[in-house]
Amino acid sequence: MPNNKKILISGSSGFLGSHCVEYFQTQGYNVTGVDVVSAKTTSVIADIRDYVKVSDSHFDLVLHFAAEVKGRSNIETNYLNMIENIEIDRQVFKWAITHCNHIIYPSSCAVYPVQYQVSPNYPLKENMIDFNNNVIGVSDHLYGWSKLTAERMLWQIHKETDLKIHILRPFSGYGPGQSTDYPMANLVNTIKTFPDKLEVWGDGTQTRDWVHVNDILNTINWCLVNDMKYHTMNIGTGVSTSFIDLIHQIYKIIFNHDCPEIKKLINKPSGMMHRVADISLQKQFNILPSVSLADGIKTII
Repeated sequence: MPNNKKILISGSSGFLGSHCVEYFQTQGYNVTGVDVVSAKTTSVIADIRDYVKVSDSHFDLVLHFAAEVKGRSNIETNYLNMIENIEIDRQVFKWAITHCNHIIYPSSCAVYPVQYQVSPNYPLKENMIDFNNNVIGVSDHLYGWSKLTAERMLWQIHKETDLKIHILRPFSGYGPGQSTDYPMANLVNTIKTFPDKLEVWGDGTQTRDWVHVNDILNTINWCLVNDMKYHTMNIGTGVSTSFIDLIHQIYKIIFNHDCPEIKKLINKPSGMMHRVADISLQKQFNILPSVSLADGIKTII
């Protein structure tokens, strides 16, 4: 059924952006996708900064995904590229104040202080970052800092304007169509292609909270009907899985037997040692994830 609400999605050719375009189109929304890369989910091929300079259109909702990321290796080796994200965000936010009613900003769990990411099973809670009381800590690399800067800009905007703002902090998102620049897609592809040459970056004991794209979409959909003017929330499962255990699970699902020895690439970038979401707020609002890790892996395979 047609929906007269207008949605702008920046980064509409990327993983999360493309899934959002397809999801909201099926819900009947009028969706405009903007990206520098051509794709079936992108209706305007342009840098989002160029688009907002000339666009006088008004949108009910802006979903802002456009950013320079491309996985952990890019974060650590091309780190100065991450700074460009601050300027992208600044221009989009400034435009959004007068051109939309509601903005959803997918931030990152990389904003959390690294001091809390060295011990296993230490859940990262939203209030570990509190701009009201100047509590932030040291974020993960320049990528984390750029996301934290964006959150700080939005916090200031919410105090001075009527723009409705939801900030989401997805943990390790994955799902169909994700680039092999990212760990889950890369591992599935590698295990399928080279099942006898299994490798893991670092020692493999580092843990992550893997959350399926469908659960991220459900949370974004919840933001549309939630009436809070400003809100920040994790998107995670609360379950930590090591990379070694993840490889074993993927291999078992694909080949139905235990995997051979896994080579540890100690000199490769491995990121934070442990990263898992506190899901207390998700429980409070009844938007807990529903896709298990095993079922999520099968959607990729």
